[in-house]
Amino acid sequence: MLYGVLLTSSILLQAAAVIQTLRLLRLTGWRTPWLLLAVAISLVLTSRLCLLYLYIDGHEFHSPEIFAELLVIIASLLLLAGLERLHPVISSAETIRNTLNKNRRQLHQAQQMGKLGFWEWNLINNEFNCSEEMANMLRCQTDKSDRNFQGLLDHVHEEDRINFHEQMNRSLYEHEPFNVKHRLIAKDDIELTFLHQADVVYDKSGRPKHVYGILQNITEQTLADKQLAETNANLQQQQIELAHATRMATLGEMASGIAHEINQPLGAILIYANGGKNRLAESSLSVAETADVLEQIVTQADRAAEIIKRMRAFVRKQNIDIQEINLEALIKQAITFIHATTRSDKLKFETTFEAHLPHVYADTIQIEQVITNLILNAIEAMEQINSHYQMIHIKAYTDTENFVQISVSDTGPGVDKNIQQQLFNPFFTSKQNGLGLGLSICKTIIENSGGSLELITNSPDSGASFRFSLPIQKDD
Repeated sequence: MLYGVLLTSSILLQAAAVIQTLRLLRLTGWRTPWLLLAVAISLVLTSRLCLLYLYIDGHEFHSPEIFAELLVIIASLLLLAGLERLHPVISSAETIRNTLNKNRRQLHQAQQMGKLGFWEWNLINNEFNCSEEMANMLRCQTDKSDRNFQGLLDHVHEEDRINFHEQMNRSLYEHEPFNVKHRLIAKDDIELTFLHQADVVYDKSGRPKHVYGILQNITEQTLADKQLAETNANLQQQQIELAHATRMATLGEMASGIAHEINQPLGAILIYANGGKNRLAESSLSVAETADVLEQIVTQADRAAEIIKRMRAFVRKQNIDIQEINLEALIKQAITFIHATTRSDKLKFETTFEAHLPHVYADTIQIEQVITNLILNAIEAMEQINSHYQMIHIKAYTDTENFVQISVSDTGPGVDKNIQQQLFNPFFTSKQNGLGLGLSICKTIIENSGGSLELITNSPDSGASFRFSLPIQKDD
């Protein structure tokens, strides 16, 4: 009777152990050892069932067999308890394994999207490992036989290789950071550009033992930056061409006035020369009077030469030349130039300059173009209302420690509120024959010089008022 109870208990415990093993088999990815254990327990369970059959059939069992069955029960209990304790451990390990696999897949995707490669170099045993993304970049073999630091160095562009190697040596032995931008010859002999960083780990004695590196493929970014630089250079050249074209158009509009201005000194030269010649023929010209006549001829010739000089400087095409500008002198020069070409008795200029006005830094010709354009716009606006009082007020003062403000105001009809927002848009014009480029180019010139150009909308005066700023300090 006792043997039957022990045998039944053993069978139940072993059946429970088989069930628990199958649970673990379903839980873990390491299936082979648990499958073998389940088979082994099943075989033991089968032997117990055979013994149960013999017991039911009347076979007699002696004390040693009863003791052996008791040992089997104890072993089955221990096995079942061990399997029960292993269940949360294996469950946790499987969760960690799944998380690691998920992170590995995400890391691989991040490497592909970010075009990143990772590598590790063990300096003690000279073992070199790298990520699959980097292995693909370097055309590494699947057996990893060619994965070493020398292989990485061989793929660096020969023009960058010496600098790469020197930077690595400084990082290893001088503890300097490794941050290098270099070219790399990847598979299919494609030249790529990389940003390469590495971190060195040292032992207690300060000797390098591990190097961890990361490199990012920035080829597309480098090409994009190069194309952007070329585009900016082209845009700057186009801006220079457009500004030159507007100066030529402005000069064309002032051509009759310029011709009149030049004719004045030329006519004076002719009068003084003919008068001196006639008086020399009559022998009525003294030495002092001769010197005075020649002085007048030189003065008028200098005046004509200065007009031509200013005209040539205004229309010449050149690259942007940042230089120190005396604004007061430049504004007065522009006023003289325009006042002489308009030949209008109604037009008056009024200037207000701050005492000891600081010099600014910009391109002289371009700033003169801005001032000239704003003055000509003011003249055209005032002519629209046929006013007998045409006043242009130009004021220059220091606004902050870094900028000088220049305002140009007129006594014209002002700017319609409906077009104020569009005033600086390219090709927008309120003039009948205008191109709509003058103010747009002026705004671009001022902004490229580090300042700003705006229409003063809250001015108490009836006319239009424009204000622009220029930096006092030179921008490198």
